[in-house]
Amino acid sequence: MRSRLELPRLSLAERDRRWETTRREMDRRGLDCLVLWGWPAMWDFCTANARYLCPVGGNAEHNILVFPRHGDPTCFVFMPTFLDGWRASQDWVSDIRSRRGPWADTVAHRINELNLAGARIGMDGLAGPLDPDGWLPHSVYTRLLELLPKADFVNLDDMLELQRTVKSDEEIAILEDAAKLGDMMLQTCRDIARPGVRESEVYGSMMETMLANGGEEPTLFLWACDRYPSPHPFRLPTVRPMEAGDLITCEIHPKTGGYFTHVERTFSLGEPERDQRRIYDGCVAAFDEGMKRFGPGKPIAAAMDHVRDVIHDLGLGMCETGIHGHGLASLEYPRYRHHALKADQEALKSVGDHFRPGMVFAFNIDLFDPKWQDGKTGCVFAETVHITEAGARRMHDFPMDFQVIGP
Repeated sequence: MRSRLELPRLSLAERDRRWETTRREMDRRGLDCLVLWGWPAMWDFCTANARYLCPVGGNAEHNILVFPRHGDPTCFVFMPTFLDGWRASQDWVSDIRSRRGPWADTVAHRINELNLAGARIGMDGLAGPLDPDGWLPHSVYTRLLELLPKADFVNLDDMLELQRTVKSDEEIAILEDAAKLGDMMLQTCRDIARPGVRESEVYGSMMETMLANGGEEPTLFLWACDRYPSPHPFRLPTVRPMEAGDLITCEIHPKTGGYFTHVERTFSLGEPERDQRRIYDGCVAAFDEGMKRFGPGKPIAAAMDHVRDVIHDLGLGMCETGIHGHGLASLEYPRYRHHALKADQEALKSVGDHFRPGMVFAFNIDLFDPKWQDGKTGCVFAETVHITEAGARRMHDFPMDFQVIGP
């Protein structure tokens, strides 16, 4: 195997910045070690904390990271057959091992090697502000407590998520690459979607575009194609040949090097109905209002309330409308979604109610008209937004207008 695989990677300076910030926070909290459970679930969103400190991940790989306050971290992956590949794919962490026995036993053995069996150890994967359920299996947690009875295990809550809220220049650059992949995927849809072409052919070609140009699986890609699709895309395409008059709605999280952006569009095979255009125009009007209100130092909740008011003034209803952070996962900070308002008002207390330069988030607007078609159909629009010192900017270049294909 080649000693260096041609995969996206960030610099050692970026690694050192993250490790220093993390260890400074560990010191403040009195933590001797972190165990980050990079579990391949929910399109790999649950690997984000581990991957932030050790860039191992993609294609549903585990990254169970033991990160001491002093000394080198250890990354555990699922199988020994992948060790050489992960060592060649990144240069941040040299100690990469495979699981030996159950996960708890594997981690406990390493903690004992580090002489930290009685230490204060912070863990993610437990219930926290952004994930009230967590993702660490109960059996792993209880076994770890049995194996290390003298250790003091501490729930990290959102320690790493808060660190990941503001993106560095290198992170912005890789998110730019992910946004370009999304634009290319939407262009592929426009190029090949026609009456008589199967939904699955279009979906598959869009995925091929992402992967062939440096994208990474798994990634979220929701899809719907119907004369009157639901106001939010479904998950899977069918093998049905598309028909004139169909609307395609898609939500894409194009991904490269572990970083996700978010873009949504509505396509029409032929001229859309007047009410479909009206709903889509409402999506864009709400987006424009938000972009005027977003910017460094500006209040998040107030901006999103103005977006809500534009939608209500147009007589439209919200299936989904809001912002949520993007980076190594979706639903990062900042979050303020009108369809999940109670939870996100709590999340806002953690991150603060003001935009900051370096924040990157999806701004998605999926609307319907409650007085048309019983409110059971609608249109979608979303883009990834970057907050700069000068204001908010679109990270995508694909046209914002209703995508009409054919006559």
